[in-house]
Amino acid sequence: MPGSRSSSPTLGPAKTIDEIFPPVTKAHILNCSYPRWHSNYRSLTPKTRIIPLTPEFISYIREDGIILPSDEEQITELSDSEDENSVNGNDSDSESAPLSPPDKRFPELHQQIKDIISELGGRIIPKLNWSSPKDAVFMSLTNTMECRTPGEIYLLLKSSDFVTHDLEHAFDDCIDTPLLVGEEEVEMRDIAYSLVLRKWFKINPSMEFRCFVRGRKLLAVSQRELNYFKFLEDMKEELTGLIEEFFDTKLKDTFPDDSFVFDVYIPATEEGKKRVWLIDINPFAHRTDPILFSWLEILEMPYESDDTEVKVRFVKEGDPEAYAFNTPKFSASKMPKEVVEAGLQGEEAVWEFAQRWRGVMESMEKAREERQASNS
Repeated sequence: MPGSRSSSPTLGPAKTIDEIFPPVTKAHILNCSYPRWHSNYRSLTPKTRIIPLTPEFISYIREDGIILPSDEEQITELSDSEDENSVNGNDSDSESAPLSPPDKRFPELHQQIKDIISELGGRIIPKLNWSSPKDAVFMSLTNTMECRTPGEIYLLLKSSDFVTHDLEHAFDDCIDTPLLVGEEEVEMRDIAYSLVLRKWFKINPSMEFRCFVRGRKLLAVSQRELNYFKFLEDMKEELTGLIEEFFDTKLKDTFPDDSFVFDVYIPATEEGKKRVWLIDINPFAHRTDPILFSWLEILEMPYESDDTEVKVRFVKEGDPEAYAFNTPKFSASKMPKEVVEAGLQGEEAVWEFAQRWRGVMESMEKAREERQASNS
């Protein structure tokens, strides 16, 4: 959900976009939670498994330091024995015992994750209720969200600011209305968090689109990947028709809220036809990235007429939008606490951290290669 690049332009002499944005309720945020909507649209999504999370798992994700599973034949901490307490979030005078690795702290859940990875073909993409850890892919050897072991999942989740947002700030900026689950009022601390594991498949980023709905009217469609693809303009009418039909038949009258944002992927089938896959549903809120639009544009689009025309926007050849983001995506979110603290201690500390981290990654890759060799 987090990551919007749009600023807050002013409307008239006094109001900002935040002031004229339709109020966002806690219930709307909850309705956009993947475990909340997935059961209604299971046939429209890639193969997915959802695991309810325990308090022990949530505590582990929230903790400072990175302690990985001890059953994956890899280095499990980013420190040597002399610095064990600092990695575990304790100072050198602490009498607390070092924290156990995740396979010891929540063994049943850890095994369940391993089993589901195997069930889904050995490679998955993880997320929590709302956000995927895409801001933390720099921690992965493949520089993607592809995970083959529980340890790789934990590493991404613990390194992601987006995941932290799910846990700590999901209801920020919502109007202060009661949050109801059924007829029971709940607080954010009572929200049931889940780990969403989606079967990994090679995706063509040119065919990912973000779609904006207001008042049950599809208003706008944006290309998600900020690169120019010449063929998209030739396919504009076809793609628009596919997305409109998908919305009208699958989402328009079934999603509980009148306004929302949904992401789709449109690959070609073996028969040459195109199928629309539902990838995610996001809040109609300022926190959701409008990609090639601005929220001001979207809010000014008429939505009360039955003949509303869908506005579609692709990156054009030579469009500066495609070259405006020379820094890596989510660069502001790419520093775990340990890196920041090392930076404050000087260049030598950063270098030492980098060496320890490289050791972790190389050990993980070596263990993976050894497992593959023993199974062949």
